[in-house]
Amino acid sequence: MNQEQLELFLEVIQLGSFQKVAEKRYVSQRAVSRQIQRLERELNTQLFSREKNKITLAQAGKFFEQRCRTMLKMVNDTEHELHRFSYRGETQLSIGYFSPFDAIFIHDLMAALPQEINTFISEEGVEHLVSDVMLGSLDCAIILDNYGFNYDYSKMGLEAIPIHQDKMVMGISEHLGQQEKIDLGLIKKMPVAYYSNEDSVYLKHAFINSLQGVVKPLEVLRVDSYEQLQLLVGSGQALSFYPQKLVQRLQRPVERIDYLPLKTNVEQNCEFKLIYKRASKAPGLKLVRDYFREN
Repeated sequence: MNQEQLELFLEVIQLGSFQKVAEKRYVSQRAVSRQIQRLERELNTQLFSREKNKITLAQAGKFFEQRCRTMLKMVNDTEHELHRFSYRGETQLSIGYFSPFDAIFIHDLMAALPQEINTFISEEGVEHLVSDVMLGSLDCAIILDNYGFNYDYSKMGLEAIPIHQDKMVMGISEHLGQQEKIDLGLIKKMPVAYYSNEDSVYLKHAFINSLQGVVKPLEVLRVDSYEQLQLLVGSGQALSFYPQKLVQRLQRPVERIDYLPLKTNVEQNCEFKLIYKRASKAPGLKLVRDYFREN
């Protein structure tokens, strides 16, 4: 199994036929079919159901599509990260974040750090960030915590410094708003979406836990881009949850979204924290810690 096979597999899904992929690649339909058959033999499973003049994804194919996208993204991200070293030299500080909201703190931090600090920045899911900090692949990361559950990072050998306290509100289309608070019954009727650039259930579990059994959401689903999230919410196809103070810095009138509190007595507090390995000697880490403690 190689990168070309994975890309071909996704092209077949996108275009819906071997013939269309063959035309796009200027090869024969037979060549495309052979490549897919070879991939199926290597995986020892059937990815497509074949009928006369029609192919559909088998159940195993649907599962493999998600993994395929994750693998290709990892390859592309790794190539990009390695390329950075060719023109930036050795990294003195590596820091991770998981959403546009904690990226706000990265922007502010970058403006305050000395220009000679060579910084590598990575966007990852929360689980990925925690593991990368523990393994030393990242010097530090900014994550959401104390929302639905609170991790004891000291048991992982990590320090966690609170850098921002906030309260979660729900985003709802202006067309569905016209109210001061969002009724919990609406969560039973509409899907709740959240953004993560990679396969992650951290925010899903955090949101569900934050409701503490008060209401069970109809569905909580992940989307691959923040822009897609805002389109879904603004068009009235989904709800989402946002840190109230931070979303004000990102809010754009064109999105047509109202950000409202939930009609519940259950607290919706949250924190953003800087996490880092307790024993880390990374050159730029002290500057980062000092910046957040002072600001």
